[in-house]
Amino acid sequence: MQYNQQAQRQAWIDGLAQLREQGAISADDETVLIRHMDERLDVVQQELKALVPEYERRAASDGREAADAWLGAQAREMGEREGADARRMVNSLSTIEVGP
Repeated sequence: MQYNQQAQRQAWIDGLAQLREQGAISADDETVLIRHMDERLDVVQQELKALVPEYERRAASDGREAADAWLGAQAREMGEREGADARRMVNSLSTIEVGP
């Protein structure tokens, strides 16, 4: 799993380097994007680990189906939060022009 994460991170960095070389983003934006991704990955991993005890408690007391539904709702909330955070960060980049 760790290797897969490292490979994905490197692919992300390589993609950003290509965007910078094409002039789509600046070097500063590239640095901001890499830092943002690293920070968000750490936060998401911590949040996911924190969900495990509650999921197990719910599975034991309410059943796996109810626990899975709760976990799905938590995942949706996390995804929406991360998406909003990513939009704010991308909109703050120097080379991004926000439409009307």
